[in-house]
Amino acid sequence: MNKKLIQICVFLFLCGNAFAASDSSLIEIISLTKAVELSKKNNPTLLSAEQDIIIAKQRVKEARFMALPQFSFAGTLTRLNLEYPMVLPQEFGGRYLDNSISENFYALRAYAFQPIYTGGRNKSTFRIAQTAHKEARVKYETVQRDVVFDTKKAFYTLLFKKKILKISDFWGEQAKDLSSKIKKDKWEAIEIKTFISGLNSERDAYEKDFRLAKKTFQKIMGRQSIPSVDILGEFEIHPVTIDSNKSLITAMEMRSELKSEIYKAQIDEIAVNMAMIKSYPNIYLGASYDVVGYNTFVENDVKSNNWIASLAIKLPIPWDTWTQVTQRRAQQRKGDLKRSDLRDTIRFEVINANENLDFWQKESQKRKDILLKIKDEYQNSVKTNNLPMSALRTLKEVYNFDKSYSESVYEQTMAKIKLEWAQGKDFIQ
Repeated sequence: MNKKLIQICVFLFLCGNAFAASDSSLIEIISLTKAVELSKKNNPTLLSAEQDIIIAKQRVKEARFMALPQFSFAGTLTRLNLEYPMVLPQEFGGRYLDNSISENFYALRAYAFQPIYTGGRNKSTFRIAQTAHKEARVKYETVQRDVVFDTKKAFYTLLFKKKILKISDFWGEQAKDLSSKIKKDKWEAIEIKTFISGLNSERDAYEKDFRLAKKTFQKIMGRQSIPSVDILGEFEIHPVTIDSNKSLITAMEMRSELKSEIYKAQIDEIAVNMAMIKSYPNIYLGASYDVVGYNTFVENDVKSNNWIASLAIKLPIPWDTWTQVTQRRAQQRKGDLKRSDLRDTIRFEVINANENLDFWQKESQKRKDILLKIKDEYQNSVKTNNLPMSALRTLKEVYNFDKSYSESVYEQTMAKIKLEWAQGKDFIQ
């Protein structure tokens, strides 16, 4: 009987380990690098911007085709019985048919058309397409930078919530241990129970915030279908060297929004030139070769070969040339004003981010030094029994300061990634 009981216990123990192993395998451990990679891979806005690059690239090819000769081939086979002459519909060649033709008529045509001079329109269209392709690429960089920023923000927010929950658990256990060492009357016992209950409620609220932060993090990465996700990272101060002037120069060189506006300025300039050349002449060269065959009452299978070569000059006289030029120049002026405002906005963002990071780097380091001293003094003070009630109140203050330090680390981290976003370039770790 005992042997069977031991075997059952061993079997249940092994099954429990197997289930535990299977549950742990469902947890996906994600680092910041992997999180950024997954966000780039699954973000629909970024994927859409990538398709815009493909579209713009194909439009460059289309614009290049405008300078190439255009070829056309057509064939017509007609069976007829005419009492009067007629003209075929345009879709069938638009040819004149005499009533002497009977039964069968066929025609083949090869046509070539080459624009020789279009007043610079084709060249300007190609330049616009090239610039639009570059603009699409920098728009992709803009979206990508926003995706990376949102991912970092979600990652460090989750790391912060995890740290706060850990701090709450640690000081909750400390409070329980300390309460047993306090010499208390009935009023102080009620105060202790109230304090412990408040810590537990606060801990539950932190756990809820942690779960919500995890869901947000999973959504950004496109990992909502994964049952459980954990992150790999250290929640510590990561100081960086701050130089406002260097950050401003970097931002003016690296910010993709500013690059995009520069490309828009080029497009506006080309648009003004295109409006001015609207009245320029067009010169075309064309060639056509026809083979026509038909049956008649007099002779069977009569064929004829025709060819033509043409040089055409078209001089447009539009009424709206000046109005179009005025509109394009006004649009160009609007672009200049927008770029000026964007430079001021970027300058403000960089300066503000530098000052914010500088403050929180100093503040977080200051709080860290104070916290280490306070914790050391606290640990030395709670080693004895029969502690006064003020010991528990002191624990609460140390606990709050521990949270305050973690909040300063979080603010320093957020300020750092905000400055990276503002200057358009990450710090080298």
